[in-house]
Amino acid sequence: MTVDTRRGDGPQDELFDVAIVGYGPVGQALALALAQQGHRIAVIERWPAPFGLPRAVGLDHEVMRILQSLGVTQEFEPHTTLSQVYEWRNGSGERLVAFPGLDETGPSGWPAGPSFSQPTLERILSERVRNDHGGQVEVLLGMAVSGLSESEDRVLLEAWPNSPDTASGTVRRIAARWVVGCDGAGSIVRQLMGATYEDIAFAADWLVVDLQPKDPARWSSELIQVCDPQRPTTMVSGGPGRRRFEFMMHEGERKEDFNNAQAAWGLLERWGWTSANAVLERHAVYTFRACVADVWRRGRMMIAGDAAHLTPPFAGQGLCAGLRDAIALAWRLDLVLRGRAAEGLLDSYTDERRPHARALIEFAVELGRIICVLDPNAARQRDARLRADAAELSQRKFPAPQLGASPLVRVADAQAGRLGRQGRVYQRGRIGRFDDLVGAGFVLIGDGHDPTDSLTSEQLAFLHRIGATSVGIGQGSSVRDIDGTYRRWFDELGCRAVLVRPDFYLYGAGEAPSLVGDLMAAFKDTTAQERVA
Repeated sequence: MTVDTRRGDGPQDELFDVAIVGYGPVGQALALALAQQGHRIAVIERWPAPFGLPRAVGLDHEVMRILQSLGVTQEFEPHTTLSQVYEWRNGSGERLVAFPGLDETGPSGWPAGPSFSQPTLERILSERVRNDHGGQVEVLLGMAVSGLSESEDRVLLEAWPNSPDTASGTVRRIAARWVVGCDGAGSIVRQLMGATYEDIAFAADWLVVDLQPKDPARWSSELIQVCDPQRPTTMVSGGPGRRRFEFMMHEGERKEDFNNAQAAWGLLERWGWTSANAVLERHAVYTFRACVADVWRRGRMMIAGDAAHLTPPFAGQGLCAGLRDAIALAWRLDLVLRGRAAEGLLDSYTDERRPHARALIEFAVELGRIICVLDPNAARQRDARLRADAAELSQRKFPAPQLGASPLVRVADAQAGRLGRQGRVYQRGRIGRFDDLVGAGFVLIGDGHDPTDSLTSEQLAFLHRIGATSVGIGQGSSVRDIDGTYRRWFDELGCRAVLVRPDFYLYGAGEAPSLVGDLMAAFKDTTAQERVA
């Protein structure tokens, strides 16, 4: 069904700034980020209640910084766990490679790989939206989008009650300036945009099992990948008091034979878990896929999260990528909605995020192809290579790809598009993380000097218009570098100033006047592109 735009706006057609389709953690994060900026949001979610069972179980330091920007980490962090052990083993239990523990602090000032239970995060995000921004965010649960159409300045969506008897329900028409589909792999928004998935040649069925030990002393935060050709198996923390097991299915094995409690207990028994010492919380068969949508924005419609990309879980980046999408969209939409940037700014979302997400998907696929070797002879050869390269592999860092090229990534700057740092700082008698004390958004940071001293009045006015913060950090500055994080960073970059974007990626590094001047030109460039289009 397609909404007929000729009917015009009736009394029920309040114009929202953004309509979000889907209210999982990506949709929640986007709604919260936009509401914090004062925008009016409508959310359409086809299920009447949150999905109460675990799905994602891993985050990273960058996403913890995103959650910090949303103001939820103080409540959320106690519900995470850290792992000191991350190992790959063979089917005999021999350790092949030991990787650095995910409890180490990452560049964003948070632990590298906390584990959690997704329903807990969803509850915290939803409560923050409801309690702090209930007047700005209208959440329509149990409603399914049946169609949408775009006019010059808005999108009209039609939503029906998601029940077997839709004829007895009341249709709801929503008008919004922008629409974002955060509605998962089967995204209706992606379909109505005419976008399609590009398959990155990986698919495998796995039985995913979550359990809770009856004796808390038996719980472990260890992350173990068992590279066993008999049955590749993943054993990780699912947050406090939970363990996640994933068992690869072989060709010819049927999903219906595995997706039941009897099959789950049968596979868990090898690892010492039975109904006598654990509670089986969940079992589900998933097809791990690697896909990326060809189009992420078309007109006034955009997609994010699983609607835009799917990844196997071997790098723990599925939800992380979706939350990166949310924060990348939020600051762009905010600037456009406030009239501080042209609509062409939104094109940079696809240009930057699609190659970044694809790089991490390809990394996960690479891991999967190592883990999922089923031929015994090939597995023995793989094990020998891993043993020989164990020392080198154990020192490898998790990949941190640069953003794709766009006007918002400074041209010919090798540092542009890389993730920025966050350390502890001292300011006005307080010690804390940089974002909490100094602020987020666009931030111009000078190495030991106030970077605004060398800016023109026009450049200062531009920074003010986009809500930027400028600060010097280091000896003699108003902000002190507690742990030397910024001193080391500037030394590595070999520059005197950095311009950090609201999503914590570098616009560029160099001298403050040229950084700000180039960013001003980039904003003008998006306006020029829009006029050409």
